[in-house]
Amino acid sequence: MQLDPRTILLLMAFTAVPTALVLLAVSRFYAAQVRGVKHWTGANIALAIGLLLLGLSQTANDLPARVGGNTLLVLTAALYYLAIMRLLNEKPNARLAWTTVIVSGVIFAMLWATNGHYRLAVATLSVALILLTGLSAARLLLPVSGERRVSHRFTGLLFLLGCILMAVRLVHILFSAHPPGNLFASDFWHGMILGGTHITVMLMSLGFALMIVDQLASELNRLATLDALTGIGNRRVFYTRAEAELARCRRKNTPLSLLMIDLDRFKAINDALGHAAGDETLRRFASLVGPHLREYDFFARLGGEEFVVLLPDATEDFALAIAERLRELTMAEHLPSPGFPVPTTASIGVAQLHPDDTSIDPLLQRADQALYAAKHGGRNRVVAASWLVESAPAPDLTEHDAVPPGLTLQARTE
Repeated sequence: MQLDPRTILLLMAFTAVPTALVLLAVSRFYAAQVRGVKHWTGANIALAIGLLLLGLSQTANDLPARVGGNTLLVLTAALYYLAIMRLLNEKPNARLAWTTVIVSGVIFAMLWATNGHYRLAVATLSVALILLTGLSAARLLLPVSGERRVSHRFTGLLFLLGCILMAVRLVHILFSAHPPGNLFASDFWHGMILGGTHITVMLMSLGFALMIVDQLASELNRLATLDALTGIGNRRVFYTRAEAELARCRRKNTPLSLLMIDLDRFKAINDALGHAAGDETLRRFASLVGPHLREYDFFARLGGEEFVVLLPDATEDFALAIAERLRELTMAEHLPSPGFPVPTTASIGVAQLHPDDTSIDPLLQRADQALYAAKHGGRNRVVAASWLVESAPAPDLTEHDAVPPGLTLQARTE
């Protein structure tokens, strides 16, 4: 049984149309989150039109088929490559892609004008598609030892398969003893190659859709774990990270300390300059602190103008040194602007994990009590929890304008 090339081409064209429409809808609703969707949609539209021009032609050597249809197929492969690079947020070799499309189109036009042999047209198309699909496959699969998502490797293998099919077609048309004389010639291997290409192209769109799903999942995960305003960790991920670090420090018998930071007189910024200025102040403070922490420290915003820094393998003395450095940096920055009459400063409470702490909550409570003491002591200062003498249980506090009942300073707070 031999596969009819014309039927395969028309089937490929009609299956590309609904895929293009689905991706167009995705492009409309998710363009802000997912890059490359419009390029892939354009590629499927170009594929459908190109295949229709070829499939509906009488000889496959008329102008629409030889020049328009074949050039659109090369354009499809170029747009696939550009879509993948944009999805991965990498700079594509756009000059090579567009040059391949233009040069291929010129060669197709010259072959049509001179009634060039069918073999030359197939060779030109095959070489162009091998180049462009090879670029896509290489980007998704290489380096082999590097970490790749399953969707990326799946799609990359499909592009590699497409590249192999085009190479087989090139070898068949150039070196076969009885190569097909035209696109619609009855030839077993010719039909098998076109049929395999049809299945591969359909699966490529499935692979790209899976890559989109992975991209959206990564974006949702980022939004769930990062503070939307400052880009650092949020309260939820802080507690998860803190409990994990506590367990690690217990296993390795290493210290764990924590800084609780509150920006002083922050309300004055919102009242005088508006909430936009307040938001910018929070962002600037977050960017100010980050570079002065170790790679494995964890910086998060708990809410409002309150931040926390988790310091694994750090004693209270080490944490105090970091806290004092952050306090000095904040004061020197004169947030929100040099001319603002009441610049915000940082009050910081410092606490170290105790041997009998079974969760992160006691550590947080001690750091919070030290922070309240720093606020009461005049703001713009660092207080360690070990400096406080606890004579009675402290109540749940909601304001930063007083030392919690039962707490007194045992050592200097400046």
